[in-house]
Amino acid sequence: GVLWALFLWGYPDARALPKTTWADWRRTLPVGFSSAAAHAFSVFAISAGAVSFGQIVKAAEPAFAALIGVLFYGSKVSTAKWLCLIPVIGGVVMASLGEL
Repeated sequence: GVLWALFLWGYPDARALPKTTWADWRRTLPVGFSSAAAHAFSVFAISAGAVSFGQIVKAAEPAFAALIGVLFYGSKVSTAKWLCLIPVIGGVVMASLGEL
């Protein structure tokens, strides 16, 4: 994707270089911080216990992504998507109980 974007920005008639403002940077900070925190916690989970525990933490990421989208950006998550998270969260809970 990066090579394609560089090609489009470098080619004279394809696309103009995007203009980013301070407000744009400020809006991306929660996403960057959350992504860095998710990576750090995943690495910590793998080093703190069994590899399976790290996989449990990584399996919970869809629920956290939905929650961050709702809390930080006010995005609406459909009822169907929330219902699809129930089996994911249930699987994470079951796997976590097996690790205790």
